[in-house]
Formats: sequence, structure tokens, C-alpha cells
Amino acid sequence: MPTPTRRGAVVVGAGLLLAVAGALLESPPLVFAGVALVALVVAVVLSLLVRGVDVVVGRRFTPSRGVAGWSAVETLTVTPRSGRPQQAALRDEVPWGRARRSAAVPVTLEPGRTSTVTFRHPELSRGRHRVGPLHVELVESFGVARRRVVAPGTAEFVVVPEAVDLGLARESRSLGDGARRQREHSLSGGEDDPITREYRRGDPLRRVHWKATARHGDLMVRQEEQHGLPSARLVLALGSAGWSDSVSASGAASADATGADVARSDAFEWALSVVATLGVEWGHAGSVAVLGTPGGSLVARHDPDATGAWLDALADLQLDDASDSLAPPPAAREPVTAVVSGLTRAELDQLGRSRAAGSTAVALVVSPTLSFTAVGGGAGSSSTEPTAVLSPEAVAASLREAGWRVVEATPTERVGDAVRRGGLLRG
Repeated sequence: MPTPTRRGAVVVGAGLLLAVAGALLESPPLVFAGVALVALVVAVVLSLLVRGVDVVVGRRFTPSRGVAGWSAVETLTVTPRSGRPQQAALRDEVPWGRARRSAAVPVTLEPGRTSTVTFRHPELSRGRHRVGPLHVELVESFGVARRRVVAPGTAEFVVVPEAVDLGLARESRSLGDGARRQREHSLSGGEDDPITREYRRGDPLRRVHWKATARHGDLMVRQEEQHGLPSARLVLALGSAGWSDSVSASGAASADATGADVARSDAFEWALSVVATLGVEWGHAGSVAVLGTPGGSLVARHDPDATGAWLDALADLQLDDASDSLAPPPAAREPVTAVVSGLTRAELDQLGRSRAAGSTAVALVVSPTLSFTAVGGGAGSSSTEPTAVLSPEAVAASLREAGWRVVEATPTERVGDAVRRGGLLRG
């Protein structure tokens, strides 16, 4: 519904005062002036009531895929298809909070002419977000009334966890001897094999097929070697009870793409950035990363040629997510890197089965800076209940006893520093 602006309210008030004063003073000109002012505002409100907005809205984000904790710029285009030129103020609806009115962007909407405005969205939260619809505030030329309408149309904006570029890509040591021999065999034979592809970042130079390179004029590598890629295993704890800073809040800022409330944990977001970093770095080194849970469920898989799909899968990941897919069984000499916080004893036992004989195992145990939930079973606890959640300190002690190399960290540490300090890329 159209409503008077502050200026319109002042005009109506002034008109009423003039009309009353004119009646008391028996001055018809004052009464006429007062009634005219009130009638002006009423006429403008009625004109806005029948005036609609028929626009085509387009959205473009820079970068096209957001990074959690960083900012993005939304470029919005609005093209009226009909009507007459009119003043308007635009603001877009975003799941992490609606723009304040003072931040609305004024534009002049003219039929057939595209207007472009930009919005900067800081401190992005990870997830798959729905941006829109566009809120259009029509302002009458005299500025005495306005009408707020909604232009249909939304856009999806994916915000992925930050994968820190460490520049440590190298030839991975993740394979067992048997798989490595198969890979070396493919490297030693087939010099004239025509199944090649263009060189990509992270491809070892010894994979270059020089004859194909000479034919194509571009650096080419053997395509079939992907069948022998080394692999590494990542394990991430998804239970919200184990992340003691997790909270379940209501509202758009904490809801997923379906509108359901989900648990949030700053420590888990930090751990997810570690997982994203490790997967991408191993991909640069030519390795495949398999991400699972302590219970053996498959969460995601990162192939060197599919980093975008890997990050998208992590963007959709939420605490307490359930998966019907099972991770492949651990392979001999396949290194295991676990990123956990508090765990139950049952999860500890399951985590121990995620490593095969001869495999190296390292655990990054994260201690949240702030804790809002009670985590039972400290280092000295005698609790043996399988559902009792052990503190990160107790988890670290138990894993050390089981032969794991344990690295303890807090979310206040930079992800890159934690990965380097813990030697997580060495396995």
C-alpha cells in the first residue's frame, strides 16, 4: 500500500492547520489552500496505488563463487518493460540480512533503459544462498508519498569455504606400493599413446607427452594416467555435539537453502577450511582426496580436475548431515588425516578403523575458543558410555595412545599456519 513520506505527512499537517485556521478566521483562501495541500497528497497516494512495476531483473556476482569470510559485489540490472519514467530506490534481499534503507540505491526507471546498481556484501557465510527478490520503493516526484513493491526473481549464490593457497603442491606420497607401481608402469610405456590432454596446473612435467606436444603446439600430458592417481583420506567429524561452540539459531541468517534451521559452529567452519585446503593442495600434487566421517560415510571426493565440484560439495555440508553413501574401504599405505573436535567413544573406535595397515595417520584436534555446550568426559574422566562426548583434550590423548600423530589447534590460528606447523600435507 502507498504511504505518505515524512514530507507528505508535513504537507498534510500544514494543510489541515491552514484549513482550520481559515475556518476560524473565516478566510476562504486559507481554507482552499489547506484543502488543496491535503488533496495533493491524497491524489499522489491514489496514483501510486494503481502504478505497478514491470521490470526485468538480472544479477551478477563478483566473484561468481563467494568465499566464506570474504566479501562479494553484486551487480544488479533493472530494465522496465512498460510504464513511464519514475524515481525509485532499490535494495536486494539477502539471506544474511536485508540492506538498510539508508543503503538503498536511488535510480530513475525509464522504460527500455537498463539501470545498473551494485551492492557489496561483506563477511559472507558459507552455504548455498538465495538472493532476492528485489525490493523497489517507488517515490513520487514531489516526494510526498512512496510505495514498496517486490520484483519477482531470485538468484543462487554459492559461498564455499576458504581454501588457502599454500603453494606446497608436490608429487604426492599417498599411494601404496602396488598402486604406485601400476602408475609408474603407465609412465614408462606408451610413448606414442595418442590419448592426451592439455597440461594443467599441478601436472608433473614427467607426464608430458613430447610428441603430442610437438603436434599440437601446446604442452600435452597423458590422459590415461588418471587411472593411477594416488589417493589420500580425510575424515571430518560432523556431529554438532562434538563441536562445543555449535548453536542452533532461527532466522534467515542461520537457515539453509530449504529454510530449515541448522547448527552453526565457528570452529567447524575453520575445520572445513582446513579440509578444503588439504583437498585442493593434494589435487595440485595430482592426488585424489576422499572425505568421509568417522562412521565411514562418504561426504565428498576431490579429483584434481574437479576442484569446483569439491568446493561446492563442502559449501552444502552442514553439521549432523546424514549420508547413505559409504566411503571406499581404506587402502594399504593410504594416509589418513582426521579433523575432529569432541568425539564419543564409539566414534573414536570407528575412526580407528578408517586407516589400513601400514598407513600413516594424523589427527588435527580442534579446541573451540568459545564453548556453549557441555562436553563431558575430560582427560581424566572414567566415563565409558559410548554416547558420552569426550573433550578435545581427551580425544587427543586417546588418539596418541592408538598410535596417531596428533596436532592440536584452535580456530584463532591461521589455517595455513596450522597446516604447515602440523605437517598435514606430509601425511
